[in-house]
Parts: sequence; C-alpha cells; structure tokens
Amino acid sequence: MDTRAEKLAELVCDYSIGLKEGDRLMLQYDPVFTDYANLFVNEAKKIGASVVRDDLSYDPVHLRSLILRAKDSEIEAELSRRKEISAWCNTRVLIDCDSNPNYARDVLNGEERVAELIDKRLVGPYKEVLYRKGNHHGYEVRWNIVGFPEAGGAKDAGMSLSVFEDFVYSATIGTDWKKMSEDMGRLHPYFDGAKDVHIFVPGLTDLHLSLEGRGTEICGGWFNMPDGEFFYGPVENSANGEITYQVPSSREGYGVFKGIHLKFENGKVVGFDAKENKEGLEATLNIDEGARRIGELGIGCNYGIKKPILQTLFDEKIGGTIHTALGNSFRTQPLSEGGGLNQSQIHWDIVCDLRRDERNLQDFPGGWIKVDGTTVQENGEWKI
Repeated sequence: MDTRAEKLAELVCDYSIGLKEGDRLMLQYDPVFTDYANLFVNEAKKIGASVVRDDLSYDPVHLRSLILRAKDSEIEAELSRRKEISAWCNTRVLIDCDSNPNYARDVLNGEERVAELIDKRLVGPYKEVLYRKGNHHGYEVRWNIVGFPEAGGAKDAGMSLSVFEDFVYSATIGTDWKKMSEDMGRLHPYFDGAKDVHIFVPGLTDLHLSLEGRGTEICGGWFNMPDGEFFYGPVENSANGEITYQVPSSREGYGVFKGIHLKFENGKVVGFDAKENKEGLEATLNIDEGARRIGELGIGCNYGIKKPILQTLFDEKIGGTIHTALGNSFRTQPLSEGGGLNQSQIHWDIVCDLRRDERNLQDFPGGWIKVDGTTVQENGEWKI
C-alpha cells in the first residue's frame, strides 16, 4: 500500500472529521476498495473509535440485484439497515471510488428504475437520518467524502495510474488547507447577500441567480477531500436563463452525462437537453418537484486541480468553475451559512467551466461572473 494512502486516511480522520476516542464511525465503500477501507479501520483502532463497515450501500452488484428484482420487501429491508447504522454513527467516511457507475444502464428502463427505487425510495429517506441537524457545520454527524486513486478513475481521467496517483495525492495531502480556507474567506463577502449573480459564457450560458438573504459555507477540507469551494443556497425561485455544463458528469447507476443544457424560469427547469444520456437526465428531473430547482451554487477555488476527471468530488472544486446542484439544499444549515429551502431526494452537482481554452473555444470560450453588476471573475481569474 502506498504510504501516501495512509497519510490521506490520517488526514481525514484527524483534520476532516476530528475522529476521537469513543466515536462511532460508519465507513461506506464499494467492496472492491476494501484495502482503502482497512486504512480507516486501523486509524479508528489506534484512536479508540468504534467502526461499522457498510460495503453494501455502494456495492453495484447488490444495487443491481435490488433493481432487477424490485421487491418492496427488499427495498424496505435495505432502507431499514441503512437507517439503523446512520442513527448509530456520529462520524462517517465515504470512500468515493466506484467500480461500476453503469450498473443499471443495460436494465430495461434502467434510468427510471434507479430514479424510483434507489434515489426516491432508498437514498433520499436514509439520508434524512444521516444528515440530521446538529452543531458541526449544521450536522450532528461529522462526515467526509474522500477520493483515492484507482485504475478506473485513471482511465476516466486519461492518465496512467502512477500519474493519477500523483494527481490525487497532490490535491489532498499536498494542499495547504488552512491557506485555501483563508483565500476563500477573502472572496465570499463579495457574494454574500447579492441580489443578482450573473453567470455568462458566450453562446452557452446566461444565467441569473439571487443570493439575497443568503450567506456562505467555506469548504476547506471538512466535508470533502479534496475540497476547495464556497457555496450558497440560492433563492429558490430566482434562477432565470440558461446554462450549459461543459464538464461531463457521472451519476451512480445512470452512467455518464455530457453536454447538459438547462433552461430556467422562476427557479424551475422548463427545458433541457444533453449530448449524451438525455434519457437519464429526464428521469432525474422527474424524480420529484425539487429535482427541477437549484439547491446549491458552488464556486470552485482549488486552482491546484487543473482538469476535470469525471469525478464530481474533484471536478466541482476546480478553480475557475462554478457548479449548481439540482435538488436538495443543505437544509440543516442556516440560510446565512450555505443553507437553503429546496427539498428533493437528490443532490446532483454539475460543473460549468468559465476558463478560456484556446484549443477548444467552441466549448470553452471563457466567461465571467458579475455580482450586482460588478465583474468579480473573468475567464476563471479573480478580479477582486
């Protein structure tokens, strides 16, 4: 095992979730990546924390079988299992490595079945228990989603495994999280309470949002590793215009989406398209009423991550990008600290790139963010 992996597990336990003696850690992971999970078990033993392994919730074989059989009794039993361990834990680590995000793509009406059986009846209800309100950034459970290098991720990123390992560890244990948090602390006051945030990419995006009465949450490595964003719950009926997300996105069970384009009126998606996986996009938007509204606006500030790799955990943090999340707001958090009011069974972050790429101006012509009429960022570079 790479010693850098051990250091990453130590960083998450010590810095991100502050694991201590007597804590109850829920460890969630795809069973293919048990070796990474074992690192956290070892850390917990050294500290004196209890651990429950949950290698079913992210097991594509198990999830596929639930979808194929679609038995109410099995769905209810799985929900009960997840709720029980979620209620037990006070800390949680999710290892964000996925051995098969396409586990339902070949199933008849697979997108609709994932939406109904997994998102609506399973994931949404159990996360209501997991993300219960408390005093740690609005939550009772101290949680972190962490990325590790693996062969599938390297392939998606277009890198050799060794180069991908360097990429991941540079973005995590090689980052000064205190400094990044301080930098974001300087930027966010320009956005706090803004009546109009205008995001523009010529020919692709022309979107207005309001942050009136809303404040931010700075993400400096507590919720995600890597991290590097500050986010808001925009006013729920304020989104107007259109946005193109040039960065591909992957959703568990749905596969890959490319070229998503959304049109908003008074906060709601009224038109949509995608270059790839439009059927999955439609199924997602139809999960519930809140799935057609924006629950989060995030500003990527991690300039150490240079390129998207088809992992939202990394891609949404890229400096010079913004992302919006369709679906649930962070409703346990105050409106002044990144919270919002939108309710949905999903929370899906999708990334819009504002940087200019001379090699591909059709998709990446550059863009800007204006806050109450003042240009704060242009072509991914801060002007404030």
